[in-house]
Amino acid sequence: MKRIIVGEVMHESSSLAKYPTEEINFRRTLMWYEKEDVFNLCKIRFRDYLTGIMEGGAAIGLEIVPAFCAFASPSGKISQRCFESLKESFFAGIDDSIPIDGFCLAFHGAGVSEPEADLEGAFLEEIRSRFGWEIPIVMTLDPHANITEKMIKNADLLVPSKLYPHIDTYETGELAARFMKTLIEEPDKLKMHVEKIPILLPITMGCTDNEPMKSILQYCNGKEKIENIRYSVFVQGFPYSDIEDCSCAAVVITDGDIVLAEAAAKDIADYVYDRREELRSDCLSVQEGLDEAETYITEGKKIIVINETSDNPGAGTPGDGTWLLREMLERNIEKTCIGAINDPEAVQEAIRSGVGTTLNLLVGGKTDDQHGEPVRIQNAYVKSICDGKYCILSDMTHGQPVNFGASVRIQAGNVDVIIASNSYQIMDDGIFSLLGIDFREYNIIGVKSAQHFKAYFKKFTDHIITVDPPGVSTGNLETLNLKKVKRPIFPLDF
Repeated sequence: MKRIIVGEVMHESSSLAKYPTEEINFRRTLMWYEKEDVFNLCKIRFRDYLTGIMEGGAAIGLEIVPAFCAFASPSGKISQRCFESLKESFFAGIDDSIPIDGFCLAFHGAGVSEPEADLEGAFLEEIRSRFGWEIPIVMTLDPHANITEKMIKNADLLVPSKLYPHIDTYETGELAARFMKTLIEEPDKLKMHVEKIPILLPITMGCTDNEPMKSILQYCNGKEKIENIRYSVFVQGFPYSDIEDCSCAAVVITDGDIVLAEAAAKDIADYVYDRREELRSDCLSVQEGLDEAETYITEGKKIIVINETSDNPGAGTPGDGTWLLREMLERNIEKTCIGAINDPEAVQEAIRSGVGTTLNLLVGGKTDDQHGEPVRIQNAYVKSICDGKYCILSDMTHGQPVNFGASVRIQAGNVDVIIASNSYQIMDDGIFSLLGIDFREYNIIGVKSAQHFKAYFKKFTDHIITVDPPGVSTGNLETLNLKKVKRPIFPLDF
């Protein structure tokens, strides 16, 4: 039985965030596993890349040797100290497992650290320096990967998932395991070509259920009907990393035909670039979004979800932005709720005051000056308190443990506000439910997320409104101070 190392260091890094990512950020998510403890992921049925690799690999006769798994919510660059800790833990798990026949890894592809702008490339390069070029390496990637030359050089295959929301991560892991077995048995069987595309794609335009991404996905899938093409995918990139290699890309894997892989990847790149004008972000302001919501309400509709995309913790923002919160409080529309504002200080004040009391709270806007000023809420009624821990019910990373930390629900007029101690994007209604909110009974539900929330909430509503006030995950990329991206690139220079 062939022995493969499996491991994960998963982080999407925003160079625009003003706070570094430390080891505590990984441990706070309850996702720091070493060696045999990695099997705990399978026990809790957390469906992601790594469990897909592990369960898929075992099902086809590979011996799974877990090394290390760490996941943190998107945030700022990984600090020097945290990078060294991740690297030490990762390779400690490998050094105890020799001999091995291959590496099947799950990384994000947009990891940035203070010492290494290309986190994934740095890990791959270190593996090659320690174990040589004969051993195969397969690495799954998030669709928001910024694929670098170092990654291409050091990995035999890069296997990004296709969908946004990312509901195909487990299946991508299974596919990577099958590719790994093929490479072990026939080292020259599979060939890959990556074609970079000079486009920065805002996350507001990335949903693969909507156009033009829906057609781009179908175009890539169509390539797989061609003989010898095993996998074809458009990679959206992550502009907020602000590294030289930020851009979209096309990845094609074939049965031993590098010429075919190159031709197909270039064709996808041309197809996407020809549609680039459709990829410009065009979202509503907060005021316009709430105007639209009020129109829906007058038509007798409810469960209107408004997502504040520019303060999406899933893209590394602080999650304490107040643009949408402030407007909701001012309008005081009946049956409105919003979650979750990251403000541990306000949470502790509310907890000290106690359930059933009222107090004046200064909420949000405390991390930086880019997401709105703090909001003074007078006579806030403390309705409920919880520990903020649950497992995701959405098809997106179903079973993943979530830790919002101590959280409170306060009521201000007609608005229910969820305040949390940790920054985390809304994936489902878990934090709402913990605090006693049934969102299906509300007219307007405000969430801090860009796309992932749709995997859950679209089952309950057709009325989703995206608003894009100032913030470091805005779709208006031209307003960001991107310094390191290779130029010229669309849309910054066109």
